[in-house]
Amino acid sequence: MPDDSAVAADRPGGELPAGMTTLRLWAARHSRAYDYVRLFWRTRGGFPMPAGELPSRSRDGGGPGERYYDEAVLDQWLAAQSDLKPPPRIEPSALQIDPDDRITLGRFASLIGKARNTVAQYRDQPGFPAVDAEGTYRAADLIDYWNSRPGHRGPARRR
Repeated sequence: MPDDSAVAADRPGGELPAGMTTLRLWAARHSRAYDYVRLFWRTRGGFPMPAGELPSRSRDGGGPGERYYDEAVLDQWLAAQSDLKPPPRIEPSALQIDPDDRITLGRFASLIGKARNTVAQYRDQPGFPAVDAEGTYRAADLIDYWNSRPGHRGPARRR
């Protein structure tokens, strides 16, 4: 399939028909990177076909325009893909701890119902909260990181 990577990220050229969206806009709405959706999700079996194509945005009118899709059909497809659902967010109030409490990774793991090594594997990743001299972390920082952490791979990414 030809890709739409030459199209600017801000908005598509031309007007979208009612109920239609581009992959770029749809990916952003679902907090996913456009290239990830284009390269991995679009190649899955059953992914919806484009409903049409917008006019080219190039100066001389050559080349294909960005494709658009029926947004309801894309949403139905995504709802049927159980492995693509993002992990549930952890709400600080559900853990019944003060956001400023200092806790260990083991305590945090037990609060969220995960094994300690599952949480500890992210320690060396960029953006992981800083540990203090006692080996503890601010609870709110761990929760924020956990809710926005990289990962949660579907089968298309597993090797």
